[in-house]
Amino acid sequence: MCDDCEYCCSCCTPYQRFACGFCIGLVVIALVAVIVVLILGYGHAAQPRFEVDDASLARFTVATSPSGGSATAISYNLTLTLGVRNPNWAMGATFRSLEADYLFEDQRFDRVDVVSAPPYVLSARKTAVFRLSSGADAVSVVLGSAGVRAYRRQSAKGVFDVEAKLSGEVKYQLHTTWCRLEAKCPLSLQLGSPDGGAAVVFQKTTCEVLRSSQKGC
Repeated sequence: MCDDCEYCCSCCTPYQRFACGFCIGLVVIALVAVIVVLILGYGHAAQPRFEVDDASLARFTVATSPSGGSATAISYNLTLTLGVRNPNWAMGATFRSLEADYLFEDQRFDRVDVVSAPPYVLSARKTAVFRLSSGADAVSVVLGSAGVRAYRRQSAKGVFDVEAKLSGEVKYQLHTTWCRLEAKCPLSLQLGSPDGGAAVVFQKTTCEVLRSSQKGC
């Protein structure tokens, strides 16, 4: 009945049975290893990381309303270099949207699209660099008296505290859920000289990614 030990390990010699069992063990170990790699690589997604590599402020002025109320107008020119890294070693990340809100004293004075249609795909362990440039002559913002005083203090030093608040949606490879993203990038921006004289040095800033409470993210 047991003429061919290829189909029946129990009918082989002791050495052949050992070799057969060893091969079966290797197959089982390989299957377990593949399952573990899939779980570790695709089961849990690490959130993207954001860094502001460079930023410059060529103009930043606040004009109060003639009536002395809380309404103000901000004039500015700001350029920013944003690095977005996908730390996952196996999963690509697809960004459906990514926006940067610029805030002064917690009041938004502009919104810039980093990623819009079509979606942007960032491969595993890769970093994308986005260069943003925006400006306006008179953006209406309600700073209030405290915000105006803060502007005057910072204007005297020539350094302004501006926050870039990031928000968007991302989906990871083999996942079906679009996850909401939020991050805060506090920026200390020295106002550049109009004649372009002295160089302005910017300290690279790591953004704080806010933990998502969304299920599956």
